[in-house]
Amino acid sequence: MTRNSMGDGEELVSLLVERADFFEALADGPHDKRTLADELDTSRSTVDRVLRTFVNTGVARQSERGYELTLSGQCSLDAFGRYKRTVRGLTNAQGLLSMLPSDAPIDPVFFVGADVFTSSPDIPDAVIEQLFTSIQNSEVLYGIAPVAIEGQLEAFYDAATAGGTAVEMLVGDKLTEKLLESPRSRAVIIENIQKDEVNVYRGDIPFGFGLWATDGEAGIVVYTDTGVGGVATNDNEEAISWVVESFESLQSESNVLTLESILEDYPDETT
Repeated sequence: MTRNSMGDGEELVSLLVERADFFEALADGPHDKRTLADELDTSRSTVDRVLRTFVNTGVARQSERGYELTLSGQCSLDAFGRYKRTVRGLTNAQGLLSMLPSDAPIDPVFFVGADVFTSSPDIPDAVIEQLFTSIQNSEVLYGIAPVAIEGQLEAFYDAATAGGTAVEMLVGDKLTEKLLESPRSRAVIIENIQKDEVNVYRGDIPFGFGLWATDGEAGIVVYTDTGVGGVATNDNEEAISWVVESFESLQSESNVLTLESILEDYPDETT
């Protein structure tokens, strides 16, 4: 058995960065040298040199129709395209990411094509409306809440359940205790956990940002000392899957919040 190796891939990375135009041209179909030189407005000697490197590297081959990308070349171009989209997304979200610790467990795939909204100093919680808009009239909602904005709990559940949405909500232990200690928040929680379409869990959430996913969109809520610092939303299937998988992983170690468990600590509560 033989094992082919291109070392650590630096040569391929350099080719993708420096000769992306050649990759993209060949991805459209076979080209002869003259057509490539004309299309890319470069010299014939450059075309000869680049094609020789492409063939030697295994990303292109010569056929009767001209030079074309191999499967390796096409996969490399696709991967490079995803990389560029990811970097553009992260660049767009730089302000939002700067509000989080460097070890925040966020998959960069979330920011590919994401819309990012940051708060105004005058109205620091205005961007939370992006969350309410996202969750309204969806079929299902998965939410992870390590933090909550004072006074927004009732508005959140009203938006989440207005259209009969199936709500699966994971709330951090510390936040659960804080909400239950407040009679007003406790009443909102009791009202909602008695709905057939709502399940609320309490458990450990090892990060400080909020996540949600519906059947059509996912989102991240970043909190600061003054409220919501910003929100990012994405309708990409990979972003939605990442949030749902994050929810399922944490939910498997959590406990469902029931009326009985609340009444054990607050026996005088009326429903």
